[in-house]
Amino acid sequence: MFYKTLLLGTALCGALPPAAFAQSIQTDTDEIIVTGLRAVAEKDITTSVTVIDAQDLALRNSPYIADQLRAVPSLAVSRSGAAGGLTQIRLRGSEGNHTLVLLNGIEVSNPVTGETDFGLWSGLGSARIEVARGEQSGLYGSDAIGGVIAITTKNDGLNAAVEYGAFDTFRGQAGLGFDVEDASFGLSVSAFDTDGVDTAGLDGEKDGSSAYSILANARITLSPDWQIGGLASFRRSDVDFDSDTDFDGALNNTDQDAAAEQIIVGANLSGQTGGLSHRLSANYTDVSTVSDTNGVFANETIGQRTKLSYSPSFAAERGAARLTLSARADWEDETYQRIDTDTVFGDPNQSQSFETFGLAGEARMSLGNAAVNGSVRRDNNDGRFEDTTTWRVGAAYNFGFGGKLRASTGTGVKNPTFTELFGFFPGSFIGNPGLIPEKSNSWEVGYEQNLGTLQASLTYFDAALENEITTRFNPDFSSSPANLTNDSTRSGIELAVDWALSDSVTLMGTVSNISAKDNSGEDEIRRPKTTGSLAANWQSQRKEGLRFGLAADYVGAQDDFNFGAFPAQRVTLSDYVLLSANLTYPLTHRLAVTLRGENLLNQTVQDLFSYNNTGAGVFIGFTLK
Repeated sequence: MFYKTLLLGTALCGALPPAAFAQSIQTDTDEIIVTGLRAVAEKDITTSVTVIDAQDLALRNSPYIADQLRAVPSLAVSRSGAAGGLTQIRLRGSEGNHTLVLLNGIEVSNPVTGETDFGLWSGLGSARIEVARGEQSGLYGSDAIGGVIAITTKNDGLNAAVEYGAFDTFRGQAGLGFDVEDASFGLSVSAFDTDGVDTAGLDGEKDGSSAYSILANARITLSPDWQIGGLASFRRSDVDFDSDTDFDGALNNTDQDAAAEQIIVGANLSGQTGGLSHRLSANYTDVSTVSDTNGVFANETIGQRTKLSYSPSFAAERGAARLTLSARADWEDETYQRIDTDTVFGDPNQSQSFETFGLAGEARMSLGNAAVNGSVRRDNNDGRFEDTTTWRVGAAYNFGFGGKLRASTGTGVKNPTFTELFGFFPGSFIGNPGLIPEKSNSWEVGYEQNLGTLQASLTYFDAALENEITTRFNPDFSSSPANLTNDSTRSGIELAVDWALSDSVTLMGTVSNISAKDNSGEDEIRRPKTTGSLAANWQSQRKEGLRFGLAADYVGAQDDFNFGAFPAQRVTLSDYVLLSANLTYPLTHRLAVTLRGENLLNQTVQDLFSYNNTGAGVFIGFTLK
């Protein structure tokens, strides 16, 4: 009832009179923020970056950001059942906890697992997403072996949306952004509720989910040279799930629920003194997950992160040459707590903490058509692990005929997570405090061509992962993580094309083919070798706001394991195509009706063995802007 009431309130916002609400946060589309300590001009980027802008986001108009990311080359989505279930992102064949995710510059991963559950992130109100592929530990430290996803939220006046459709799904959001003299403020709320599907596929009870979120931000200009900003966010999700109770590898219908809550609070101060620019930031993240069975509390995990950062930068220009020198100091403290009622096989209740201090430096130089950059970072792990140095260097050259050649190489590191070190699930999983960090080194070379209305890019990458952390299973069905002794490898080729056929029609396409092998040469599980996306966007030149989008996202066959057997049996999950469509028809200059379809080919979708996903669905709604 709460969700439907909130959605009704969202719809009623359409009855409010127009007001002079101005957009207070803008993004310079000619600069990229994710690959440097300061924004970098697109022509000087030396690594692979995909930008999903407002038009791309509107094309799919999906409630979960993971489905928007299917358009990114070499990115695989693993969803445990229906919408809202545990959803992992894997970049370039890396693991789910190898990708760093930033929300308006703040790390949002769960400190317990070291990864971001994208099933928690619905109704985000994204304005722009930047995805840097490949190691970025030379800037960000641990967690960035696969890449970095930077999400920027929108703050554009009064806006609202409400939608209802298949699987008894409700979705709504409302936002308000306004300026007051030298300050800007924004507030957004969202809600999502669905009956879902039977994840186990046994014609039993449905596994639904619900979520809501609140996000507030502010920015105040203190003087011509100084600004202060802040962000506060709360989100909660409740997800029904099934589990394998008879240990045969297949799910059984069970009455289980996981409730996750996340709190993010952050503040930043930026300004200029003389020739130096300064950025100071502080943020706090708290993620808790409570599981119950048949309505009775089972366990809870709590992860907390406190982070302080300071970054100075100096820039100088002479003629066509520009030099930028930047540095960053990070202090981070993470804590882990587990509360469990099952103590038959041992006491899983515990509390752990981990503190790190990192120093990073970056140099960038552009001279006409050429650009070079390098970054290096040293992380002090407070004796928990050995201290680590990571780096990355790159170069790019822009030809006069619209071509660009770029190359880069670097190293990455990923510290073991609290779960891998200390996790204890009685009778099934025991952590390994003797684990050492995973390390990687990679290189890539890419070529981009701009032909006016058509832009294309082709990239080849190659990476080696040392000390990969894997899960080993015992005859009693218990498991424990361990480091592999030999290198695991990842390599592949990525192609992306963006073609404006006319003022009304744009085509976008990507295709990737990757090889991800473990230390024995076997394919890594849950990494499709081939992924691709083809999308078309049409917007009317006669009727403002009238638009239609069609997208087909292909996920190739991928391996998984049936863990019900010993040893676990390798199985192959079939490929599938997700066809989606989205129509927006304006009723007035501010109000529009939307019609959206998901999985219109009604494909059978399995990203994990025995986990069934939703079929075809159609949804109708209204938007206000």
